[in-house]
Amino acid sequence: MTTPERNLPRALVADDDEINLMLLREALEGAGFSVETVGDGAAALRAGRSGQFDVALLDVAMPKLDGYAVCRALRAAPATCHLPIIMITSRDDSVSVDRAYEAGATDFIAKPVNWHLIPHRLRYVLRSAESEARIRELAYFDPQTGLPNRQSAIRLVADALESTTAAGPEHGVALLLMEMNGVGHIAETFGSRIGTGTLQGIARRLPAFLQSMMIARARVDFARTADSEFLVCVSGESPQRLAEELALSIKRWFQEPVAVFEHEFFLEPSIGIALAPEHGDDPETLLMRAATARDGARTGNPMSHTLYTESMSAHARERIALDVELRRAVRNEELQLHFQPKIRLRDGALCGVEALLRWFHPEQGAISPGVFIPLAEESGLILEIDDWVVRTACRQLHNWHASGFATNIAINFSGKHFLYGDPVATIQRETAAARVSPAELTVEITESVLMRDSGPAQNWLRRLRALGCKVAIDDFGTGYSSLAYLKTFPADTIKIDRAFVQQVDTQAGDAAIFTAVLGLSRSLGLSVTAEGVETQGQLDWLKRMGCDDAQGYLLGKAQPGHEILRQFAGAAAQFRAVDSRA
Repeated sequence: MTTPERNLPRALVADDDEINLMLLREALEGAGFSVETVGDGAAALRAGRSGQFDVALLDVAMPKLDGYAVCRALRAAPATCHLPIIMITSRDDSVSVDRAYEAGATDFIAKPVNWHLIPHRLRYVLRSAESEARIRELAYFDPQTGLPNRQSAIRLVADALESTTAAGPEHGVALLLMEMNGVGHIAETFGSRIGTGTLQGIARRLPAFLQSMMIARARVDFARTADSEFLVCVSGESPQRLAEELALSIKRWFQEPVAVFEHEFFLEPSIGIALAPEHGDDPETLLMRAATARDGARTGNPMSHTLYTESMSAHARERIALDVELRRAVRNEELQLHFQPKIRLRDGALCGVEALLRWFHPEQGAISPGVFIPLAEESGLILEIDDWVVRTACRQLHNWHASGFATNIAINFSGKHFLYGDPVATIQRETAAARVSPAELTVEITESVLMRDSGPAQNWLRRLRALGCKVAIDDFGTGYSSLAYLKTFPADTIKIDRAFVQQVDTQAGDAAIFTAVLGLSRSLGLSVTAEGVETQGQLDWLKRMGCDDAQGYLLGKAQPGHEILRQFAGAAAQFRAVDSRA
């Protein structure tokens, strides 16, 4: 028996005729092959299962196992299912040929063998096998990370389900579907090379870490199933316990930064878990339910993991139905803008309004923005809604102008618009169409968006101010709240969140925070608006402290544009509307 040499194409030759073995070996070695020979079918199967050969030549008639049986067994094993196998027999009738191909043979050679042609035949088979392997690689493996792709993941899960079914009732399968929150933003900010490098770093290190944890306890497979989505399939005893142990380990792993070239990034995986057979007994169902659980984790703590429950599917169906209704509402212009007055405290005059989005469903009635805005952000519909809000606000300004009334409208852009949209182009287009000035709009952006995407967001805000728009930092105090950041943001106004206004006249801590922000804002030339003013005590305190503007239910609730016109048309009416509540 010969041993294959490295770096040469490796051939396994099985024949019970020693002369045929000698001739085949000499012909193949002379053509540059490394050859191993065996004399019976059982030895051929043992050698072939090692997975170290590039091609196998099997005689049909052998003791212990014939060539057909060896071929079928090699085809059934994952390690050798794609091995090129050539059957050799003295019979070349159609029945023998059909039996060879039915057993899984790649090619068929009849005796007597043409020793001159056989090396060329093998090279042709190997070239074809290489092409097939490349096609399989493209079809079943992710080209960026080298991991199995979604199609391959389905096969991996199916194999795991089959093996655990045979292992007994205490065994099962768990799928952990991970969404790597933040990878898309990394690619947007630093370029596709860094984004891809981040994914490659995860794919290179995380699977080995997880497999080392589960060694001798469970089988772990890893795949990349979408842009920033990875699948972990674990099979063994007590799959739920295994999955939760893996999820906790994954979260600990991501507490350390992922190093990519000269950068380091902290990522936040959202993990959904589905179990077999509890949540499904086929790969597609399990993947779908793991995704449903993952979405539940993403809407909560982004570093959490969530186990699938039946109620999640019902909730997901409701969200899908609501998404369809919301898209129809946007298309049919069923959304509405209401406007909440903003009052200048030194004289009670109206100094602007904030546009607030309302959705009145024909069957469900008023639907809270807290429900449909997150849904729109997840689906990407928020960009279209933002455009609609700007268009409608500009039309309202035009209509007020026609009635002899003018004020400023504040609009809220989603943070998604600063990442994926073009707020400057939107405002330029819609103000021109409505024949109003960009200076009549204030763009409000939340403090949390500014902190998270400070570079791109600051660039957009500078461009908006250059266009003539005013800029307000909304919900100040609820996000990252660093007063030092105020001097770097191109803003005109700070809007202090209602959480710091509710007890500003009764709690020394809230009063101190508000006073500090007010003093710093004055030194930076920024105006301050208090949100959520609901009591006379709050209003009196704000006036004494010299707060610039305020809004809240005490000063005026959000109402349609014609009500704003009726209430505030004329300077005297503006003053009385506030003075009557003061």
